[in-house]
Amino acid sequence: MASLYLTFVIYPVCTLYGKIRNIEEHASADVEKMVLGNKCDMNDKRQVSRERGEQLAIEYGIKFMETSAKASINVEDAFFTLARDIKAKMEKKLEASNPPKGGHTIKPNEPPRKPISSWLAKCTIL
Repeated sequence: MASLYLTFVIYPVCTLYGKIRNIEEHASADVEKMVLGNKCDMNDKRQVSRERGEQLAIEYGIKFMETSAKASINVEDAFFTLARDIKAKMEKKLEASNPPKGGHTIKPNEPPRKPISSWLAKCTIL
């Protein structure tokens, strides 16, 4: 059974450009990325505005969310958004590598075929 690991890497925004470039150069081309603005519940401690975070995400063509671990705002949403995107991308790859075989007709007394077992079919995102 295959495993799926999600890794969250946190960088200060001043080093983010270099880190994103590094990811684009060395990671798989289809790696999922997301910019998360933290401490969205503490405007007085903000180092980066929401607008700047959104602009950065637009520049790199990636998603943006604001979060607060302390107030439990959007932390699970961010995780599940990434997980759903990864699952959808993997399902699309699986379908592309295993196109449906056409032309099979079910005969009246033929038992139904068992679906192809796949670890991906066992993934559920709530």
